[in-house]
Amino acid sequence: MASLVLYLSATVLLAQSTVAFNCSKPPIYVDIHKRAVHDSAVFQYGSFIGVGSPAQNQSLWPSISQNHISFAAKGYCDNSSNRTNTLRDCSKSTGGFFSSDESHTFSNKSNFQSLDKSTNTSFIGTFGQDNIHLYTHYFETDGASQTLLENSTIEIAQSGSVTPSILGMGLSSTVLQDLVSADLIAGRTYSLYIGQGFDRAAGAVNGSNTFGGFDSGRFTGPAHQYQMDTSKVNPMTVRVKDIYITDSKDVNSNVSLFDTAKFPSMKARPDDFDAQLTTDQYPLSLPYEITQNFMTHLGAEQDNYWGDNSLKIKNGFSGSLSIVLEDGFVVTLPSEVLVNASNITPIQNREEGSTAPFYLSAAFLGQVYLMADFESQTFFLAEAVQKNNAVMPQTFCPRSIPVAYERPKQSAWVSQGLIGAVIGGVLGGAGIAVFVWCFVLGCKRRRAEKKAERELEKGRQAKFAQMEIEEFDPPPKTSTPFFWKKR
Repeated sequence: MASLVLYLSATVLLAQSTVAFNCSKPPIYVDIHKRAVHDSAVFQYGSFIGVGSPAQNQSLWPSISQNHISFAAKGYCDNSSNRTNTLRDCSKSTGGFFSSDESHTFSNKSNFQSLDKSTNTSFIGTFGQDNIHLYTHYFETDGASQTLLENSTIEIAQSGSVTPSILGMGLSSTVLQDLVSADLIAGRTYSLYIGQGFDRAAGAVNGSNTFGGFDSGRFTGPAHQYQMDTSKVNPMTVRVKDIYITDSKDVNSNVSLFDTAKFPSMKARPDDFDAQLTTDQYPLSLPYEITQNFMTHLGAEQDNYWGDNSLKIKNGFSGSLSIVLEDGFVVTLPSEVLVNASNITPIQNREEGSTAPFYLSAAFLGQVYLMADFESQTFFLAEAVQKNNAVMPQTFCPRSIPVAYERPKQSAWVSQGLIGAVIGGVLGGAGIAVFVWCFVLGCKRRRAEKKAERELEKGRQAKFAQMEIEEFDPPPKTSTPFFWKKR
């Protein structure tokens, strides 16, 4: 009886937790690629979002640690000009500029307290409220539709040394909460594929955001579930148990960077380590020993061409690097990501005494699809489909598990092309049969025509024979002796 009561109580609690969310709400899909932005002469990579009335279109970089949606003030680059570490190519890298004076819906929020931790921001900004325009733009050649989010909290970056146009999708994301409060999405769920179409990645694949949902065609295989660690600046944290390098010339020659036999300078195998997921930097930041082993194995050296302390390989390398998570999920950086055309890697140099967190950053997220449920403080990782031919947004109901789209299963006849062969054979045979049938009919028709001609000829000849019967006059009366005379 007690077990029955417990079961009914759990059922009621589950029902209450799901009733609170309107999971019939469709998600809001916002693409990520290069586009024209306000007050900039160049196309910039980011999420297609506008601000103000009339809308000033921007390209916002998704951040899974920051919580505010921010825009660069018109004087951002001028205000940052005297700083020692200014934003690289500032006028071309801000994601656009926002002028609050040009928006008749903007209002100041001078007393608003930032939700971001002090160690998580690299620009100085002020807060306000304005209308946010979320553009759904499935294909670059198609027009965009709009979801309007009115009176949402925004941050205006005045000066700094980082890209200021940020789509804050952290644990306390204001834009996500405002979408839920406006009843525009089912719950505080969000999915991200960062893509590789930006300059540092030097790829061609675009990305996407899905508010309140996920793109079921963007990932494949099972979704691996992890618990958020709310004590960290980046709450999406995973545990790494191995990293190995594979040479493309010998796929069986995996070299683990944890292997003491391969790297005898290590006295013991390194411990598994926690790594925070972040989009705030491109290169991965790994433990010192692991980084040293990477440098030793591939002949890498320090390089700061991109201003992010990425390592550079002297002689190039055509292999891959695989990261094994605690649950066995393996994420592989292919050769074109591990070593770019300039031999620069996505692995960051690390000082021996550094206490900075370990990061699996944008280079890592370029290979996986990330789905976050902030209601239950869980997130999911799955193998990303780099080039999906169709966009298939699905509602991500809180406390549910995302499922990838599966193509309809085909029988062996279909998958091996046997049905086509059979159909082709049937159609070909039918065509031959029709041809033979027509040929036989033609022959019969010709035979019948010849027979009819022969019969007609016989009739003609008979008629002629009839017409040639000799006729005689009666014998002359005076002729003697009596005889018949032919005329």
